[in-house]
Amino acid sequence: MMYKQVIIFTLLAVFLNPLSANATSAGELLALTCSSCHGTKGVSHGPATPSIAGLSKNYIIASMLSYKHIDNLDHAQDIVDERKNLDDVVILKRSATIMTRIAKAYSIEEIEKLADYFSSQKITLAVQDSDKDQAKKGEKLHDRYCEKCHEEGGIKPDDDVGLLAGQWQDYLRNSMHDFRNSDREMPKKMRNKIDKMVKKKGANSIEALIQYYASQK
Repeated sequence: MMYKQVIIFTLLAVFLNPLSANATSAGELLALTCSSCHGTKGVSHGPATPSIAGLSKNYIIASMLSYKHIDNLDHAQDIVDERKNLDDVVILKRSATIMTRIAKAYSIEEIEKLADYFSSQKITLAVQDSDKDQAKKGEKLHDRYCEKCHEEGGIKPDDDVGLLAGQWQDYLRNSMHDFRNSDREMPKKMRNKIDKMVKKKGANSIEALIQYYASQK
């Protein structure tokens, strides 16, 4: 219920301070409800929560709609297909989390405003410790298996790919666990690459990738 209270308090602040509301974009006001988990302007400070600042608009919209309509992903895809400005948004299955409940509170118009706001923010990489030897191995693995989609060492989150460089290690581990257990849907190309890497380099290759992404400052 906490997220509902945050939304209510945010709306109260808007009504009580109309001058401030006029000077602030709708997306920025909506984003205040996300800051308790994802940090100010989408820069996360907690190990299991991803930073969303600088993610692509398409990626954010796809994520939110996947959570909002987790029980009917075909309906979510129909929503984006009906909107001419969302032609390239692809809905994929995601694990049920607190976001499954939070996303239901937002309309598609509000989700688009959130996506506009967060996609315009500066990417900020988390400062965290990493294993240097593992990171060196991970860099080579990234160049061979991941770079084609996750360009520039995973720091270029274009269109349908998320940010890897500088994300918290725990978040990356949790995500890969969900991907490999089919709780979260991998794009076909990604699954082929990961399966090939693990078969050839072993299961520890995933941890090496995580250490590489975590090492980027």
